[in-house]
Amino acid sequence: MTAEELISHVGSLREAADLVESIDDPELQRRRGWDLSGWCYELVPWGVRFVRREPRDRDETVTSVLAVLSQLGPMVSSEPAQAQGMWVVLSCG
Repeated sequence: MTAEELISHVGSLREAADLVESIDDPELQRRRGWDLSGWCYELVPWGVRFVRREPRDRDETVTSVLAVLSQLGPMVSSEPAQAQGMWVVLSCG
């Protein structure tokens, strides 16, 4: 799965958790029709970072997709959880 495809599957923390479960369980990956080979994950506060390292000649290319819960608007709000969203960031290098 490319980074762009992975991003399309991360619209919520629940969806990010589905990806984490699938990375840990190749049979679940197969049932969902995903190929997450080469991807690993790191749990971070309020989210998850998906990482893929690929050797390129003498260097290594690292692709990261960071998916974190974000509070939209003021940090203190009387609004319910509807004020929360996801931030998804792609980093290649």
